[in-house]
Amino acid sequence: MSLTAIDTDKQLFLVIDDHEAILEGTVPALKRTYPTAEILTAQDVQTARTQIESYHPTLVVIDLSLPDKPYAPASPEIGMYFLKALIESKLAPNILVLSTNIKPLVQLKPMINAYEGGFAAMDKSLPIKEMVRLVDLALRGSIYLPPQLRSRAEFDRKWLEVLMLKFQEGLTDKAIAERMQVSDRTIRNYWIRLQDALGVCDEPDKELRIQIEIAARKLGLIN
Repeated sequence: MSLTAIDTDKQLFLVIDDHEAILEGTVPALKRTYPTAEILTAQDVQTARTQIESYHPTLVVIDLSLPDKPYAPASPEIGMYFLKALIESKLAPNILVLSTNIKPLVQLKPMINAYEGGFAAMDKSLPIKEMVRLVDLALRGSIYLPPQLRSRAEFDRKWLEVLMLKFQEGLTDKAIAERMQVSDRTIRNYWIRLQDALGVCDEPDKELRIQIEIAARKLGLIN
């Protein structure tokens, strides 16, 4: 489809996924349900960003694992960073996250719940009819997160920051305290609260921090 031929009076959907097979299934399903909608595709963040800034789509369907530019390797970190920027942007398009692993979305839950546009998320393994249902919800401005993202204890933003600084940047507790501008004692308290929230027991033959890391990764709190 030629980008210059887009009718701005129509609904405009942008599907972002680096897998041709997914695009070949998603796009026709959307076209059948929304025959008057214009549908664009992008396979990397660079292309998607240009299309979003130029055409302000009504709906963005996005995978969480994306390459930054054409022919680059896909990464969940890149996809999550782009999604966060999209949520924070003034455009506020309706969003459907369609990914093989949606658990990392728990990192953005407060932002999602406060989002001004519609937002829904689902696993790619679910049927196309579920995708169509969630697209409709998102287009109506509803916020929908599946049960695995809702039925868990709430994690304070500062606890999540401790996890990322420790297990993604490899900082010591002292360095974490300095970065967050809090006391060493506060960081120790955060670890205790994280341990309780994750349900991790202090076992003599196991390294506690490693058990916390394993539990946090299973919940998608860190990548």
